[in-house]
Amino acid sequence: MRPSTVRVVPKMFDAFISHASANRATAAAIEAALSDDQLTAWLDDTDLQIGTLLRDELQASIGRSRVLVLLWSAQAAQSRWVQAEWLTAFHLDRFIVPCMIDDTPLPQCLGGNVFLRLPPVLAPGSLDRIPRAVRAAPSARNRIGSAMRGASDELTRVVDTLARGQHVMTAELVAGRLDAAAEVQARLDRETAKAVQRWPLDPMVVKLDGYHRKNAFLLAHWDAIQAGRGPTEDAGLRSAEWRFFETVGLDPTDPESLNGLGSVLLLERELDAAEFFVRAALAEAKARGWPGYPAAEHDLGEILRQKALSARVFIPR
Repeated sequence: MRPSTVRVVPKMFDAFISHASANRATAAAIEAALSDDQLTAWLDDTDLQIGTLLRDELQASIGRSRVLVLLWSAQAAQSRWVQAEWLTAFHLDRFIVPCMIDDTPLPQCLGGNVFLRLPPVLAPGSLDRIPRAVRAAPSARNRIGSAMRGASDELTRVVDTLARGQHVMTAELVAGRLDAAAEVQARLDRETAKAVQRWPLDPMVVKLDGYHRKNAFLLAHWDAIQAGRGPTEDAGLRSAEWRFFETVGLDPTDPESLNGLGSVLLLERELDAAEFFVRAALAEAKARGWPGYPAAEHDLGEILRQKALSARVFIPR
């Protein structure tokens, strides 16, 4: 007789608790409050600042949770892990329940949602609303308001000039004309700095600044990157990542911000997170009726190529 096979069904959770490591005690108290109310919660027992940004276990656990409880604080706002988790939950169509520890503003796209304010010192009963909020949460991602942006003719011209300049710079780089690429990048250094100074909060300017910082990294390390030896820890590259986190905080459905984030994560060799956000960019571009998104399609192909290479096992003879 053939042995019977037992199909292991992944465990489902009522909530995934996203938190900065500095707020671990509060997260544990929330987990206990949910458990006391017969709700299951997933809480990472490891230090999130060790290892990859969005490792498979985290991504899968968010996907197996109906709701993400976002424990928001000054520390959470500065945590790339927390930023990645709430954005992942949104693109997995999971509802986000914000719980604020202090007065740090939520990402703007979540600011219109009802949030729970936690007291500085937890007392008996102070977490009772969280289980009720988890039970009442819809089985769909949060509704976000339309991103509002006013652009003058001057701003529109500057944005178009920067975008075209970046296209020229990357074309020169890919063609191996590094001196020409450096010349274009130097001009863009000046033009981008002026735009950021003039319109520091405009999302298009912030997004283009993120791409400009990423391109500076490409130019500085092009030969090493082509040889698969580019550095993954770089202050400029990390600053580009944060520029994209800033713009997805305004509009988490923006394809260019999502792909910018994914392209930076590719350079940081955070391949699982890079693939997730580039695929999200392609999905959002399709939802907007774009005929295609060649840049994201190219980035996804490179991510998949890198993952295939890293999966190979070389056995010495």
